[in-house]
Amino acid sequence: MELKIIFIYCFCSDFLHSIGIKSDPQCKMNRAEVMTIAITAALFYGGNFSLTRKVFIWKRLIQNMLSESRLNRQLHHIEFSIWEAVFRLISKAFQQSENSFEYLIDSMPIEVCANYRSYRCKLLKGKQFIGFCKAKKKFYYGFKLHLLTTTNGMPIEFLITPASVADITAFKMMEIDLLKNSTIYGDKAYNDYSFEDCLKEICEIQLIPDRKVNSKRQHSSCVQYIQTRLAT
Repeated sequence: MELKIIFIYCFCSDFLHSIGIKSDPQCKMNRAEVMTIAITAALFYGGNFSLTRKVFIWKRLIQNMLSESRLNRQLHHIEFSIWEAVFRLISKAFQQSENSFEYLIDSMPIEVCANYRSYRCKLLKGKQFIGFCKAKKKFYYGFKLHLLTTTNGMPIEFLITPASVADITAFKMMEIDLLKNSTIYGDKAYNDYSFEDCLKEICEIQLIPDRKVNSKRQHSSCVQYIQTRLAT
């Protein structure tokens, strides 16, 4: 794991240097070290920054470790555009390493609080943040993560929207920067005949969602079998 952490730090440091971002020399921790902790927490510790910080202290990976509160403030100071650019570089590497032209599209809830506590929430305001999670069969208050991945689960593109935004609406908002002749599999929420035709005609990308029972464009038996295998 230590070699992976070193690689993450070198990657962040080189990336920041390439885009001309320099850390304040008066800071105890530079921006690359802060980003390394965030990425390590996401990869190995379930997003637990407090635990990741303790591991770094225990293994002496960073000498001048900030306190937990100051570390959180430094994390929040990193612009979202930087994280987005890092994600794009990683996703391009995943695309180049994969030999397949098949991808999966789906969404998942990001619950800020239970729906019955939404009136007390100070971070978000508005009915657009009320969504329904079909898998858990409950309403929730927060956001929705829309993720395009390879068939092996490697992330390629993502979009975060309010919870009420429909899956197909968010999918239309994504860049969908894939190679020609690629195939995207999705569930029943991504049925849109006109968008399927447009995607295939202009981008030469085929969208194959799971059809509803009353759909006029039913897939063949072999395609339905592939969808069943990918879903499991």
